[in-house]
Order: sequence, then C-alpha cells, then structure tokens
Amino acid sequence: MNRFADTIVVVLGGGADGPAHESGQMPMGNGRAISMRVAAEGATVVVVDRNLELAKVTLEACGGKGLALEADLANVDQCKSIVTRTIEAFGRIDVIVSNAAIDMQASVLNQTVEDWELADDVNVRGHWLVAQAALPGMIERGSGTFVFVGSTAGTLSPGRSLAYEATKAAQMAVMRHIAVRFGRKGIRSNAVVLGVIDSALVRREFGAEPEALKARDSVAPLGRQGRPDEVAAAAAFLASSDASYVNGHALVVDGGVSAQWPSPKRS
Repeated sequence: MNRFADTIVVVLGGGADGPAHESGQMPMGNGRAISMRVAAEGATVVVVDRNLELAKVTLEACGGKGLALEADLANVDQCKSIVTRTIEAFGRIDVIVSNAAIDMQASVLNQTVEDWELADDVNVRGHWLVAQAALPGMIERGSGTFVFVGSTAGTLSPGRSLAYEATKAAQMAVMRHIAVRFGRKGIRSNAVVLGVIDSALVRREFGAEPEALKARDSVAPLGRQGRPDEVAAAAAFLASSDASYVNGHALVVDGGVSAQWPSPKRS
C-alpha cells in the first residue's frame, strides 16, 4: 500500500527508550512503530521527541525521509515551534499523531500538585497547543487529520495513577472537540485507545523480565499483550483515507480487556 504518498505526518513522541524485545534489536515504542508504518506507506515523517537522538534513530528507521525535531510538550513555545518548523521545511502538515505522554504513578492520596500539572502540560495541553497551531493551515486547505494515542486508563481506572487517568480522559475530550468543531472544515480527529502494549516504555516502567511479561500477558482475553506494530496498524488506518468517514471515534486496541466481565478464572 501507498496510502501516505505525498503526505506530511508529524508524530509527537516518536522516540523509544526502554528494553528491546530481543537482544540487538531497536527498542520499539508506539510512536516509533507508527512513524515506521506510515513511512513504509510513503509518508514524509516529522519525528518529534524531547530526546533528539531518539528521534533521529526513528527517522533513520523510516529511511531518513523527513525531519527529526527536539521538543518538550511541557514547553508552550516549543509546542508552537513544532508546527512552524515543519511548515518551514515542508510547506504544510497533513496528519498529526499525538502520541507523547508521561505516566505519573501516584494515587489520589499521594498525588502532588507539581506532578499533576506536569502530566496535564504534556498529556493534554501540549497536544491541544500543537493542534491549535496547525489547524489554521489545515482549515485553509480544507483537509487535515489528527490521531490521538489514548489509553483505557482514561475510561477504566487501574487505581494507581490519578494524573495519568485524568489527563487521558481529558485527551479524549480534546479529540472529540476538534472532530465536532472542525469536521465541516475537512478536519478529522480520532483516537486509538490502548490497553496493555508491550512497548519499550511499558517494559521500562513495569519490567521486562519473564515474570512481568507473563503477568501482563494474562490481562487480556487474547492471552497476550498487544504489540507496537498492531497499534501502528490501527493508527495508520485512522490517519488514512480508508477512514474518510470516521470522525470523533475512539478505536479501542486492548485485546478485549474492556469487553470482559470480571469473574473467577475457570480451570
């Protein structure tokens, strides 16, 4: 397929930092996998990460066609500069994949104001600031697509990370607002809502040893974790013309976790 030929795709959070799946392999996160998938289908990819070297690794894996940018979504000016620098380089933005996020593992009892504000800055404010800067050009051309990378933690609470859960819920509100407000202007906005994915970040935060992998595999009815390439396939669908009448939708990619009723396991 060549669904993204002559398409400029910006991927926020396109680096990957954590244990690889096998020795010698490149660490694989959702943003990196999405970047590689759309690049394989012809896109020019702008890989954005707060670590420039990680963004460069992703861009190289994409064949080098595009641009690697360093930007921290907690910084207002840097959010706006992502759009400015991309337009300076390529003249427009067709698709924005809002993947960057941080997970603050604190319950309501030990959540700090500082960590709450940082989670909101990165997981919500940063994404709407980038969208705000990109929308005028998209509206002028009459086309543009947003894909937000959300989490089932925004609708189902694990009871472990208040700021992450709240900001992931708020992220879906931003997605829906764009879809409803600007659909008639040719803008589509959707989300992939992820369950347990065996990404570099999850391996770093929750362990990559066999016991940890086995525990995470047991969560979904499919009996395994999802893979970053499966996330990428879903995100690429929503970003492509194959989803031309899909707008304001949250596509759940969780292996059936949100469909199951909690009950004792059968022997």
